Amino acid sequence: KLADGRIRALFLEWISQIQTGAHGALDVDADPQDLLFRTYNLIDGYYGRKRVRRSELQLMGVACTFAATKHTISSDSREDQQTDEDLAAWLAFVTDGTFTPYHVRDAESKIANVLGFKMNTPTAYTFLRRYLRKTGWTQESFSLANYLIELAVLNSGFAKYSLQAIAAAATVLSRQYIRSEEHTSEL
Repeated sequence: KLADGRIRALFLEWISQIQTGAHGALDVDADPQDLLFRTYNLIDGYYGRKRVRRSELQLMGVACTFAATKHTISSDSREDQQTDEDLAAWLAFVTDGTFTPYHVRDAESKIANVLGFKMNTPTAYTFLRRYLRKTGWTQESFSLANYLIELAVLNSGFAKYSLQAIAAAATVLSRQYIRSEEHTSEL
């Protein structure tokens, strides 16, 4: 199981940096926040079911990134398969040569086997977008709510709450904050 607290937060922050670099390195149209939260879900799902040796922590993290990207973007065409190969190579590179593209692809396959249909579960970000669409949103309320769910997902203390509850709370808090800011500026 992935360690709680500071190690988990540092690990997820590292994954966020990896995703930022990978998204810039590849020409993909996917929403970077959706990929990030999907990766976090895969990490939590896999690490909740399997013990991962410390020596494999980095590999399984980049493999979850690979899996999130692969399952978000269709890989039917030969060009998409080349993109998958490029991404696996890039993710292997960020491990400072500790792992190869083969290791990344193999680890992604293990993750898919362990998680099965749970590879495609909604994320806190998915719920947030749904809630904000229903309640109306501004760029400010979306940005604040997105920031709040990022903080919550990074903090292991919030693991006791469902992703729906985290997204709903962020929606309510962001709307209340934006309304209070608007009210304050009117005074």
